[in-house]
Amino acid sequence: MSTRTAALPRRRTRPGIRAVLATGVVLALAPACANPDDAGTAASASAAGQAGAQVSVKRDPALYAMVPDSYKKAGRIQVATNAPFPPFEMFAAEKKLTGLEIDLGHALGKRLGVPFEFSQQPFDGLLPGLQAKKYDVLMAGLFDTKEREKTVDFVDYARSGSAILVVKGNPGGIKTLSDLCGRTAAAQTGAQQVALLNKRSRTCKAAGKQAVTVKTFPQFSDALLAIKTGKADTILGDLPALRYSAQKDDSVEVLTDPAAPNGYDAVPMGIGLPKDQPVLREAVRRALAGLIKDGTYGKILDAYGAGHIAVSAPSVNKAED
Repeated sequence: MSTRTAALPRRRTRPGIRAVLATGVVLALAPACANPDDAGTAASASAAGQAGAQVSVKRDPALYAMVPDSYKKAGRIQVATNAPFPPFEMFAAEKKLTGLEIDLGHALGKRLGVPFEFSQQPFDGLLPGLQAKKYDVLMAGLFDTKEREKTVDFVDYARSGSAILVVKGNPGGIKTLSDLCGRTAAAQTGAQQVALLNKRSRTCKAAGKQAVTVKTFPQFSDALLAIKTGKADTILGDLPALRYSAQKDDSVEVLTDPAAPNGYDAVPMGIGLPKDQPVLREAVRRALAGLIKDGTYGKILDAYGAGHIAVSAPSVNKAED
């Protein structure tokens, strides 16, 4: 997970993630309305003419009735995030927020009938800020962990792990982690993938095979250059980030392992809510279940190349550590 802080890990890697944005176009966010109609569009229009998640979402009267009156009176549900962490949240033109979770949040707000209003917050202040009621919800690429569940409830909407990125056509014939023995694999400095590669290397040696040569780079762009110039055979990184990169750069591709459809060492990712708001949590869970059922959820994930982290139904507080 992230090396940024031991107290608040959310990601497999944090350093240099801005470099992923350099691999493709940055999407601009369609602003949320303060008083939405019963039906609306949660969409991210690309500055380059491409579209993010083009979805139409209608308000569910039953879910609107569930939302506590305090949020209805406020006219919004305040959501804290921390960008950039592509494809989940990114900065577009004029510092507007865009990304998978931004689109998903706006779709949830439309379904509930109370808009989700996002604000950029310091990463280390996300959980304390939620507890202090500075904002109502967290959507910031957060992994659901047992430690976090002591103070925050999670509506889990995805499972995400690590994946393998190779040059298009996969000239080295790599298929899974088991094929990395004797190969050179790149990862970002300090990322969880370094530990995963070192573990794989030990497994190779124990089986009488050659070790994995692990090369670390401070920036994703450096690792990308290494595989394109033949200095490394592959990159191991976060599945959603790698798929987003491959979606924007057709010279590389992400390998799919049927034994690990959500990535290696996949864990739940979720929306954080206060412990003292079980009704809002249930309303969000039901709204998410509806978006999964009607296909909106799938369209949003697919728009950011993140279909592989999808789940069939949302869950609450399903940390596995």
